[in-house]
Amino acid sequence: MDKLIENLVHLSSSELDEILDKRDSGTFDDAWGIQSEAVPELDQPFNIEDIFVKLSEITGHHEICSYVADDLELLHRADKAGITSDFLTYLKSCYERGQVPNKWEVDGSQ
Repeated sequence: MDKLIENLVHLSSSELDEILDKRDSGTFDDAWGIQSEAVPELDQPFNIEDIFVKLSEITGHHEICSYVADDLELLHRADKAGITSDFLTYLKSCYERGQVPNKWEVDGSQ
């Protein structure tokens, strides 16, 4: 999370908007939706509010913070359910590098 915060602090509002535009593109958004439907909800929900608030205070860009919190919640649910996929691996690797995932090709190449 520290790498992500460090990188987000240095991005301008227009750069954050560009990330959002890429995420809202058909291939990324479609892959995210499919994966979210494939991963079951948990009895004990993942607390995304703390993540959202912390990132919002740092960036002032609430929409991207919501996306990040949703991604982390999806990764948590998938981990608890023992579900893996190329898309989930991509999300996880982006966050490990401190980057917000925003590009997905149908064949999985980024």
